[in-house]
Amino acid sequence: MLTNNREILLVAPFTILPGEKGFNRFTYIADKLSKKGHKVTLLTSSFKHSDKSFRDKTKIETICSSIKYKIVMIDELGYKKNIGIDRIQSHRYFSKQLTHYLKNIQKKPDVIYCAYPMMDAAFIVGRYAKKFQIPFVMDIQDVWPEAIKNAIPLPEVLVDVILYPLTAYANKIYSLADYVVGVSKSYVERVNKVNKNARSYLPIFIGTDLGIFDSYKEKLVKKDPNEFWITYIGTISYSYDLETVIRAVSILKNKGISNIVFKVFGSGPLQPKFEKLANQLGAPVDFMGHFKYDELIPYLVNSDLAANAISKGAQQSITNKIGDFLSAGLPVINSSLNKEFMEMVKNENIGYNYNSGEPEKLATLIEKLYNNKGLLVAFGENARKLAEEKFDRRQSYREIYSIIEQATV
Repeated sequence: MLTNNREILLVAPFTILPGEKGFNRFTYIADKLSKKGHKVTLLTSSFKHSDKSFRDKTKIETICSSIKYKIVMIDELGYKKNIGIDRIQSHRYFSKQLTHYLKNIQKKPDVIYCAYPMMDAAFIVGRYAKKFQIPFVMDIQDVWPEAIKNAIPLPEVLVDVILYPLTAYANKIYSLADYVVGVSKSYVERVNKVNKNARSYLPIFIGTDLGIFDSYKEKLVKKDPNEFWITYIGTISYSYDLETVIRAVSILKNKGISNIVFKVFGSGPLQPKFEKLANQLGAPVDFMGHFKYDELIPYLVNSDLAANAISKGAQQSITNKIGDFLSAGLPVINSSLNKEFMEMVKNENIGYNYNSGEPEKLATLIEKLYNNKGLLVAFGENARKLAEEKFDRRQSYREIYSIIEQATV
């Protein structure tokens, strides 16, 4: 077994670095592998996708002096919108700089662990790995181009035709993987359809480190004891159906239940639209903005219900927010049509599935939980138990480390 002192390259353009808001899979893996004695380089972008800003390189250099792994930032042009020409140009520039970086690596890595997307980056790194016979592990964070289908206002058949070249490109990228890891079973199965030759296919939820999570739980937050909080975490964009939840809490307010508050953590291009809707309806919605992970957790654990508010047709499966919801012991109302997660909600008794675009029915489910404290507590206890069994990184990520340490071509 090749487990000692491996030279490991992690490629993750969209990662969150230490000191930034969020809690990311790749920095966590880099930290754990470096503490196991491996020489780890985490390669990412100079541009933060989450808040559309450039990183302070001096600040990152200071951070590097206090961690065991190396951070390399590849320059990117930056962009303002998630979908647009600017983003395409920015990613192309990043890819060119990435190609240059790989050509000039003095010591070839023993194994490469690469996030997908970004598509071009994964393709470039995969070809590099093949050229030099370096084991290539691909971690599927999202399925592109499927992830952007619902943002294109055309019939699905026509969208499929338009996106076919990207789908063919994705299949080509997937075929490069020697090992496949994914944040859900459905994502791993997507790769397996076009790549039958990988040595392993491993679904590992993004999850959370329960030790770290629980250490932040006791921080105090101000909450009116009479309020009932429904909490959403994530991007405010096309894939996320905040409208149905906003309309549902408005319906309940009009019925006289005015202490149910929808707390929205995050930002995105559709925030002005949803703020306007909430104001028009007089809906009790708080747009909280971005919080650092340790600041967010106390709000979560003081919430009563979590909203996995996914738009119809969106391709998200089991995202990073799910691990946080479950770790907080929160019942979940879920509009994702991902079969894997829908079955989890039902079979593990952690909440209710509902349909995007049906606020009246959602309001009925919320009211049922609001009025049934025993059911709310039972769902919450089941959620925390599920987090401990399947979403705790301290246990689940051991399989990822094992693949990286033992990977061969």
